[in-house]
Amino acid sequence: MKKELVTLEERIWIQKNAVKMMGKAVLIPVIDLDKVVERMQQQRKANKLSPYVEIQPISEDMHKSPNRLATYQKDPITGVYYGIAIDQDEFGNVKWQKIQIQDSLSLNLDRTPEAKIWAVIRFHPDIQGSPWQVSNPYYKIYDPVAIAEKESEEIDAIKLAFDRVDMIVEKPKEMVLFARYLGEEFMDNANYKLVKGSLLRIARNNPEFFNQKWENKSRSYGEYFQTALALGIIVNDINRGYLFRNIQIGLSVEDAVRTISLDQNILSSIGNEINDKDNVLAIVSRDLLDEEKKSKKGKGKGTASEEAQNTDPSPGEFD
Repeated sequence: MKKELVTLEERIWIQKNAVKMMGKAVLIPVIDLDKVVERMQQQRKANKLSPYVEIQPISEDMHKSPNRLATYQKDPITGVYYGIAIDQDEFGNVKWQKIQIQDSLSLNLDRTPEAKIWAVIRFHPDIQGSPWQVSNPYYKIYDPVAIAEKESEEIDAIKLAFDRVDMIVEKPKEMVLFARYLGEEFMDNANYKLVKGSLLRIARNNPEFFNQKWENKSRSYGEYFQTALALGIIVNDINRGYLFRNIQIGLSVEDAVRTISLDQNILSSIGNEINDKDNVLAIVSRDLLDEEKKSKKGKGKGTASEEAQNTDPSPGEFD
């Protein structure tokens, strides 16, 4: 679903609160830009949004004219005309200001004349997000401040994910189970370096997903389920759903995880079988002991964020 620059709620508000009637024999409702701009500026300040908006081509086409002319758009639902009305002739026909949309148009919405232009051109069909956007819009809205804030948030999310990797790098069972909970699949001879590298890779490439899984309230039970499924301790029968020791525990993943969370006997039994059958867990535990021995000899390990800069594991790294 595309994100619209103007919501239906705002269009209805304009119809009820910000129109002026123009014409003679036939009156038409025209957007009252003074009221709309005042409201827009107040909302952006309240939401701490940047006043700067930049319009850029989605993909520059050298064979097309780089400029578009906007005059007005008529709302098919509210009947309001969106445009900058500058006058009307003796017959009552409205004269509209022509707005030139260039390939690089920057607007400061704190300036009322520029805010009026934005209030009108955001309805233009050639702009991505317009209520009447064409199938292949030519322009997109670029907010440099919003982009910078988003990048800052992504960096913070990566740092948080790396910190969480550091929390479990010396806990073999938590490492292996959480990696599988993230969707990683390991061969039986996968080692400590590969499992840790997988965690780092996901933390770096998809920190939002990593952190969401970490914070999931059912995480511990989901980890047991995913590992048990990977080891064949739990099987998925096409007719009966998920089975543990031939006992149905749920038709869906959610049902099975819920059953595990409510039955401590099943949870304990699954845990015991994982300890007995998980070769990857055994290898990672052994490798970690070797790492600890090396560390005591003066070869310490760096943090997750430090190692992520030098670690790019490939699926071929095994013992």
